[in-house]
Amino acid sequence: MKKRIWTEITFDVAPEYQDLMVGQLATLGFGGFLQEDRSLACFIEKNRWTARLERALRVMLESLKNEFPTLDIRFRTKSVPDRNWNARWERGVGIVEATDRIIIKPSWKKLSTRHSGKIVLHIDPKMSFGTGHHESTRLCLVLLQEYLRTGARVLDFGSGTGVQAIAAIKLGARSAVAIDNDPWAVENARENVKKNRVAKTVKVLSGDLKRVPDRRFDLIVANIDMPTIIATLEQLLRKLRPESIIILSGILTSDLAQFMDFLSQQGVVPLEIIDEDEWVAIALTNVDASDRN
Repeated sequence: MKKRIWTEITFDVAPEYQDLMVGQLATLGFGGFLQEDRSLACFIEKNRWTARLERALRVMLESLKNEFPTLDIRFRTKSVPDRNWNARWERGVGIVEATDRIIIKPSWKKLSTRHSGKIVLHIDPKMSFGTGHHESTRLCLVLLQEYLRTGARVLDFGSGTGVQAIAAIKLGARSAVAIDNDPWAVENARENVKKNRVAKTVKVLSGDLKRVPDRRFDLIVANIDMPTIIATLEQLLRKLRPESIIILSGILTSDLAQFMDFLSQQGVVPLEIIDEDEWVAIALTNVDASDRN
């Protein structure tokens, strides 16, 4: 079989803007995101990297610059075969102590005796989001660990590697639905679900909220970017049982005041706000879910 050739686009961009860019790049058709300290890479099949798509990308970057005047994002491109990608991940991904109870471990790393008794999430990332190395993932897990009730039905929206859905089951959830619109993320999540032996209780879906089963959930977690949260929160709340919990992450501390103004109009009550470095996660409860029919 002939190997596919891809175009890798690498952006020189600070970590605090990377999640925002991932959401917008995904809407243009890019996938397989690789987040490093000062750079963000994404991939697209080489025959789809056209002059038209490059113009759309530059328009997106110009829009970001208008929103953040000090932001100057430059990018470079190169062709890469499939086989290069996982090797890059394996060099940089290690064991993460995400919370006081949860460890995230790729298959090529070994646990030490000091990790005994912890909940272990076996996550082999393929450049989809949710390895535990990013603050927003760890913040989500902290709140999930605190607010998840035994027997809960969970929705993991923008699931990336599936880490939140898998963690929910290992923390005592009855079932979880994980959904993402990135094909790499969906494939990766399905593999991770099997590795963690939770395939009977975690359903991985590809697409947007329209693909989510028509039922209410006891807890929803969305570790995405603020524009996507704002665009989808009303729909997410329709999926939440009355007086239940929704956890939102991927919000910059610099945007928190603006985001709290938005939340004040949504019929939700903040229960807890936690932060790490420049990132914030919020646990909320819905007070008027019965009106969202």
